[in-house]
Amino acid sequence: MKGDSLVWVGDNGTREIRGSSGVRRDRYGVVKFPKSMCAVCNNAKSQPFDVAYDRFAAYLAAGGVRGRDGVPLAKIYGETWRQDSRSLARYYGKHFGCRLRQLNMPIPDSLRAFLDGADSMPDVHMALITTDTVHRYARDGLVLSPDFITTDPVRQHIRGFVMASYIASVGVRFQWWAHASAPPGELSQFFDFPTPVINRFADEDAMGSGQTRPSLIRRVLTWRPRRSTEPPRF
Repeated sequence: MKGDSLVWVGDNGTREIRGSSGVRRDRYGVVKFPKSMCAVCNNAKSQPFDVAYDRFAAYLAAGGVRGRDGVPLAKIYGETWRQDSRSLARYYGKHFGCRLRQLNMPIPDSLRAFLDGADSMPDVHMALITTDTVHRYARDGLVLSPDFITTDPVRQHIRGFVMASYIASVGVRFQWWAHASAPPGELSQFFDFPTPVINRFADEDAMGSGQTRPSLIRRVLTWRPRRSTEPPRF
């Protein structure tokens, strides 16, 4: 942030967007996604998602979260943390769905069902993360990762994709596998646990490939998505 303006940095350079009217106009097309949802879904239906995100974002923006092992969702949301954590995940699901739409990529059926109230997504893994390079250049900002897309060898079929969104260098990583490429068993999700672990990456390439590094506090951190329904032990 720069005073009362928003500074956007991307592959095509830097754009400075001044004031709330500048955000609404979005003359550079860098703040808002193209319209891809009906008004009811994007407003009334997803309002709980927005409220949950605002509370999560305020907690991250206060600082000090990156150095911890996990994010205390039960502390942020209180007794309703299970419901609110799913609302948070659905906010990010809506965000990643809009990014996929912008890329003309297929929207996973499981993501659509999750946004409509399904309990989870069998072919999607959502995890809390932090990335060293993001922390160095945008520790106080909002950052969107590159989009990582995998295909078959002849590039005819999409096998999966990975993307992330950060607040103050702590974010949510979204990974989808096509049916033939999905790992066996049930994947755990960050929103199932009261204090989900923060997975750590050296840079965005490592984030895209899933190669974590140990935290300074814990010398060993297992990245593989847990297939057990048991909560992690800290």
